[in-house]
Amino acid sequence: MKTMKKFAAFLFALVLVLSLAACGGGSAKEVDPKALADDMLAALKSQGETMEVTGDVAANYYEMGEAVKEYRVYVSTMYIGEEVAVFQLKDTKDADTVKKMCEARIQSLLDSFDGYLPEEYDTVKENAVVLSEGDIVAMVTGAKEGVDAAKAVFEKAFA
Repeated sequence: MKTMKKFAAFLFALVLVLSLAACGGGSAKEVDPKALADDMLAALKSQGETMEVTGDVAANYYEMGEAVKEYRVYVSTMYIGEEVAVFQLKDTKDADTVKKMCEARIQSLLDSFDGYLPEEYDTVKENAVVLSEGDIVAMVTGAKEGVDAAKAVFEKAFA
């Protein structure tokens, strides 16, 4: 009987160790890029109307190439510096490439507002952020409070 108890205790300890080992080096949390973009847009509380862009229109704004598996992009329908874009990568090694793509989009927004709409230029210059976690890269720009709220949504999605 004593041997049976020792064996059961050993077996329980082994199962516990194996289950902890399986959790310890686990992969990044799965996040739906489209739902995340929707939640970030809601948190941004856009001052103007936004619309989702896809296909060739999205490709005009972002040169996604082969690195992007899935995405959702919302742009302002007015000339306002508000935008939310979330990209799921095919491979996490492409994160720097996609971050640079987002930075190029920010520069494009700055160029379009420069000398034309100084308030929107300042909004983008001061508030645009690129966020990255695992296989997700996001870009958001708008009013500071909205960008901060969208950033909090992004961070909470990975907590």
